[in-house]
Amino acid sequence: MILKQLLSIQKEKFRKKFIDAFAKANSLTPEQVQTEYKDAVEQYIEDKYKPVEQLTERIFKAERPVLLNIRRDRQRDDKCKICEGNQTNVDEVAKKYWGRIEVIEVPEERFEGGALYHIIFHEEAAEKKLPLTAVINKGSILKFWAGKTVEPAVYEMYIKKALG
Repeated sequence: MILKQLLSIQKEKFRKKFIDAFAKANSLTPEQVQTEYKDAVEQYIEDKYKPVEQLTERIFKAERPVLLNIRRDRQRDDKCKICEGNQTNVDEVAKKYWGRIEVIEVPEERFEGGALYHIIFHEEAAEKKLPLTAVINKGSILKFWAGKTVEPAVYEMYIKKALG
């Protein structure tokens, strides 16, 4: 799975939902919205997705494999027990592969964290399964996990593949 392709698919889905909602709220057809408000719609979508595109670009341009960690913000009072439990595994891998991988942590509460979560994990669920961790190399998602702790050895299998 290529992250940029998944982002394009997500943006297109959002564009359609936004146009449909805008049309309904203003008693217009989706075609009228696309014609009469095209520039405004495009600007809104570009502004909304800019942080996600910047994060995706950072991951894509990383010269080393990326261990992505989307988790609940550490500062929240209502801790995510699985996030906290998995953090020691992420930290262990980060320490072992220091200088050879890049670890990127994003709180799911930030727009880019929540959006990236949905881009990678497209299953419709009532609640997010946190944390979402993924090993990504050159923009390609090698493997991702959601809502579970992952042993360091499992992350390492994919990291070693990426390091060649």
